[in-house]
Amino acid sequence: MHKFIPERPRYRKERIWVGYPLLAVFALLFLLHILDRYTSLPLDSLWVRLFAAPTIFLVPTVIFLLLRGQGYGRVLRLRAPRAIHIPLLLSALIALLSGCILLSILCKGIETLGNSAAQYESVSFSSPAEGVLAAVTVAILPALLEELLFRGIVVAEYERRGAFRGLLMSALLFALCHFDLRNLLVYLFSGALLTLVLYATNSLISVMLLHACYNVASLFGQRYLNALYHFTGSVELFLFLLILLLLTSAVLLMRFAAMLYRKRDQEGERDPQRAVPYNVQFYTVLDALKDPPLVLCLLLAILGFILL
Repeated sequence: MHKFIPERPRYRKERIWVGYPLLAVFALLFLLHILDRYTSLPLDSLWVRLFAAPTIFLVPTVIFLLLRGQGYGRVLRLRAPRAIHIPLLLSALIALLSGCILLSILCKGIETLGNSAAQYESVSFSSPAEGVLAAVTVAILPALLEELLFRGIVVAEYERRGAFRGLLMSALLFALCHFDLRNLLVYLFSGALLTLVLYATNSLISVMLLHACYNVASLFGQRYLNALYHFTGSVELFLFLLILLLLTSAVLLMRFAAMLYRKRDQEGERDPQRAVPYNVQFYTVLDALKDPPLVLCLLLAILGFILL
């Protein structure tokens, strides 16, 4: 047991302020879900979503960035993707799609992709303009705003005491903020994979593009998933193809990530977050989870699992 629960080391106490914008986001999302579930307000319309997402995510994020002051943008990794990142991003997209499909099947059944497609699998758009609006509102805009918060600010704040803590907290909070217990594994997997891609590419914009592509594929890909399922003719063959696709893409992803890390080491770009001792990260994760705003976020998530 001592191997997994080390002795508490001595370290300077920290104060993490990111819990407050997170609490604002959780509270606004919880309120939106409650109103949508228990009232007749048309909150699920595309136009409402178009204005709700910036209000819920962008306002607390911008206020936090302004309070943090100038220069904070450097730690967010707001770098454009490079050509060398393309193989990794393609393999990550395939791993993300196949992994989330498999987990969604495990959680909800064969008929759903999990994530945004589950909400729109039976919707047909009346015009190309409506389809574009749906892509922007449901897929692209949420991806950009969620990544700015969870892979940008949350990772930057929590990784100060280790990359593992940054990955764990961003994936956990990303999963909980969706208030979807049945798809919790899907969101945990996708959140962790997106954070790993962030570390490998060192580019938040790359992760934003990856998340947006995944959401677009989830939104419009249900018919193609169903076609593939009927083409295979059996559940066993369909699942075998998905598992094979996931394993192959995961191996390629790890290989491309290792190549990027080696290149970065050769260029002298050091990553101090990877060198934080395990025992420090273990106890600073517990410290983060005991932070009052984070405790309230967890309570809102549990309440959402019960009521929604």
